[in-house]
Amino acid sequence: MTAFSLAELGDGFGMFFDMYLLGLGWSETSVIVSGILRGIVDFSLKGIVGDIIDKTTHDRRVFLGGAALAVALSSCMVFVVNGADDIDKAIVYIVRSLESIALSFLGPAFQAVTLAAFGPELFDKMQVQRELVSHAGSIVSAALSAVVAWYMYPNIQVLFLLPAVFAVSAIYFVRYIPRGDPLMGRGFHGTTEKRDEQGCVVDTHKDEPEPEAASYWDVFSDRRILWLTVADVFHVLAEANVGLVFNETLADVGTYSSANTGEVYDDDLAEYMEYQNGDDAVMSRNAIPLLATAGSAAQVVMIAGTFLVGYLTEKGWGRKPFYVAHLCVHPVRVALLLLCLYTNAGSAWLVSTEFVGGLTGAFGIVNAFMRADILFGSGRFNVVDGFQATIRGIAATS
Repeated sequence: MTAFSLAELGDGFGMFFDMYLLGLGWSETSVIVSGILRGIVDFSLKGIVGDIIDKTTHDRRVFLGGAALAVALSSCMVFVVNGADDIDKAIVYIVRSLESIALSFLGPAFQAVTLAAFGPELFDKMQVQRELVSHAGSIVSAALSAVVAWYMYPNIQVLFLLPAVFAVSAIYFVRYIPRGDPLMGRGFHGTTEKRDEQGCVVDTHKDEPEPEAASYWDVFSDRRILWLTVADVFHVLAEANVGLVFNETLADVGTYSSANTGEVYDDDLAEYMEYQNGDDAVMSRNAIPLLATAGSAAQVVMIAGTFLVGYLTEKGWGRKPFYVAHLCVHPVRVALLLLCLYTNAGSAWLVSTEFVGGLTGAFGIVNAFMRADILFGSGRFNVVDGFQATIRGIAATS
């Protein structure tokens, strides 16, 4: 339930936020700048956050709860942003940056909590289960956000209250995750010595001195980690801005709107938007179910793909073939997206490209498996995860 609630905080609601800003009259450049600032904060902190999660003596579940609450509160800024003037932009830039700080704790903290509670032997299995539940949460999130946005249209700000509900849910359920062995949560101890009746790790090292972690140089200069990071960088570069183009096209706003391509209406933009929406909002009401369907389509494929990858790796299949597939699927999706745009194939065909995009996320789970195989026993599990995320963040904002 914790993974389910955390998935609700981001995926289903985040896809509406950029479109909401465009609807307030923001330029595409300003929206992209807000994303870049958020990305800069995110990648600047990832390595530091990973190191904090590794070294902390505090309960990592507290980090999860605090980060969830901060993300939920940041979503409420839509109620004070009413336009596209400098004050509104400053509010969005500052709050999204603070939100990025909170988000930077979610992944590493949850990963460390999972490893501490279930140990390296069950890490792959629990990662798969967590991803399956997260994808299911994303589907529910997309559906809920679409229903609320549709019925409250044009006052779609109301849907941004939903993250607060799911933050409370995450905080409530996170306390039921066993704390396990905190040292195992940072990658110490490659095997589990004792489990309780529920199969969770029992901390048998709490009275022992903390082992010495591998040096930063040893883990960061490991050729396997370096090559894995390089592959990630090129993949992220290939993905850059594809999501914004896709969402703009479905929402019928921005450069790729039919207003700008002249397909539907030949008069001025104000008359066109009045014809489309019946009000002054820029995002068409009809775009709401399209955006929700697109998000859900990808998640359905991710659920099926993640289950398959988890099953096959448990049966002894290697990680590398799936990781290569993860890298190769994205160019196929981009080609299909460009084909849809070039041929004006329509929204249904555009949404269908998300089925292909979902495979990228499904196969990408082996990245965590491969990193864990390399780092178990080093004591630097989360800082390396943060380092890779930093490099990916730099690539995404390039």
